[in-house]
Amino acid sequence: MEFPKFGFAKRLLVLYSITFILVLLVTDWTLSHFLQKRDLQELQRSLTRQSVLIRELAIPLLGDHKRLQKEIKTIAAGTDVRVTIVDPEGAVLADSSENLEQLSKMENHALRPEVAAALKKEAGMSIRYSMTLETRMLYIAVPILERVKVLGVVRTAMPITRVDEILASVRRPIMFTALLGILIVLMAGMFFSNHLTKRIRRITSVAERYAREDWSEKILMDGRDELKMLADTMNQMAATLRSRIKDLESEKGKISVILNHMNEGVIAVDRHKQIVIMNPMAEKIFGYLASDIHGKSLIEVTRHPQIERIVDHAFKEQKTTSEEIQISGEIRKTLRLSVVILKEHARDIQGILVFHDMTELRRLENVRKEFVTHVSHELRTPLTAIKGFVETLLGGAFKDPPAGERFLKIIAEETDRLGRLVEDILTIGEIEQKIDFMKKDRIDLASELSFVLEQFKGRVEKNKLIVENRIPGKPLLVPGDKDKVHQVFVNLFDNAIKFNKPEGKIVLSADQKPEGITITVEDTGIGIPEGTQGRIFERFFRVDKARSKELGGTGLGLAIVKHIMEAHDGHASCQSTPGQGSRFSVFFPA
Repeated sequence: MEFPKFGFAKRLLVLYSITFILVLLVTDWTLSHFLQKRDLQELQRSLTRQSVLIRELAIPLLGDHKRLQKEIKTIAAGTDVRVTIVDPEGAVLADSSENLEQLSKMENHALRPEVAAALKKEAGMSIRYSMTLETRMLYIAVPILERVKVLGVVRTAMPITRVDEILASVRRPIMFTALLGILIVLMAGMFFSNHLTKRIRRITSVAERYAREDWSEKILMDGRDELKMLADTMNQMAATLRSRIKDLESEKGKISVILNHMNEGVIAVDRHKQIVIMNPMAEKIFGYLASDIHGKSLIEVTRHPQIERIVDHAFKEQKTTSEEIQISGEIRKTLRLSVVILKEHARDIQGILVFHDMTELRRLENVRKEFVTHVSHELRTPLTAIKGFVETLLGGAFKDPPAGERFLKIIAEETDRLGRLVEDILTIGEIEQKIDFMKKDRIDLASELSFVLEQFKGRVEKNKLIVENRIPGKPLLVPGDKDKVHQVFVNLFDNAIKFNKPEGKIVLSADQKPEGITITVEDTGIGIPEGTQGRIFERFFRVDKARSKELGGTGLGLAIVKHIMEAHDGHASCQSTPGQGSRFSVFFPA
């Protein structure tokens, strides 16, 4: 451990020195104050006497300003005294420090404290800094009276630098004495300081080892004083702490391992509902770090009144309570909260809250319900049609060959549609079950797109569509499942043909970047309304149900595209303008 350069013993020594200095400074201040007061009083009496004498000389000359100015300068010559004669209105009539021509430019003195007092027939005194002479001055003013009428004021002033010089001469020996006293105290206390510091450092050094949980050394101290008693006490304390810390660390380690590896969020609270413990999963649920919960209440961290209500009920009934709650946030979560009340309180823990995340389970339940509903509806439609036409045929329609042939064609079409629907449902199920086991070979997207274009060449010509292929001639290699990627391109190109306008246009393009490749299929078709674009990749969702069924769509094509792209760690997106066309993009990470 690095010990402080300014240790306890030295601080004690400095404290004594400071006390000594303070005593000397107080003495200096008291003596200086006394001398200053005495000298100022003496200077004040001297100036007052001079002012009275000058007043007697000035009375006959008040009407002759030029002569008065000359006499005032003669009186003040060779002295430090400044003499000023002021009329009852405060105008300067004469001043020993100014020329006659400058008198009219001087400020009015009526508001000067000493002059104001003299104009009230009182002797005035003031100490202030003179801007004219640039020094601190003592001002004395006496009124010039004619019976009860004030004819003017005689003001004398003198710099008080002489007083300051006297004070300075007194302070010098005092400061010298103070410095000498400090030196003596420091020298006298050096031995004691070194000895005391050495013993304290020994205790501190071993205590630092104890703080690092190093119990290998004891504090060995000579003597029979308080430091010896402190060393022995610390040795006993270290032995006890070593044993207790070992036991606590063992228990804490077991609890931490359990809490940190739980899939459930766990929060322990005291009887005031202040949080005591919070495991990582609870941190994730509520967006708080365990290091930030000190002094926080349950409602501050969870920000959920329903949780507070459930805990209050459990505390009141003193029994375990369980209830399902909803947590709002970036993602709405469904949690099963169980509150366990501890009958025998573990230190300051009153109850334990366990949060089991039911969000995914509830989502899957809803997906299953929606999927079953959609599948039932989609299967019922072709089956109903097949059954109806079969019953019609059995009812005698087969005797009419043209009608019978038409009914059989409808049955065949519905059967094909039912087959496509079942095939798409099986494809989605296969993707979801094998998402982590999908083959990831190096495939050439450009080659796959060329194959799909050739595959749809007949339908493109039949619909009189123009295909603009902007895919570069070089290979576009990404890791992926060749068959599944082929199905993505087939589904996108199939939609671009189905929902395009007669003699419309399809544009294929690729954007290759270091992070991956984006393939875009753009058409000039009917487009997708803005309000439904966010649902276009949902299962069984159709923008125009009648047109989709007429064209043989199952409503699963784009859902399959989405699932396949997610299985490739990529994504699919759509941009569309109603009446102008749609732009579907799929991103393959490199």
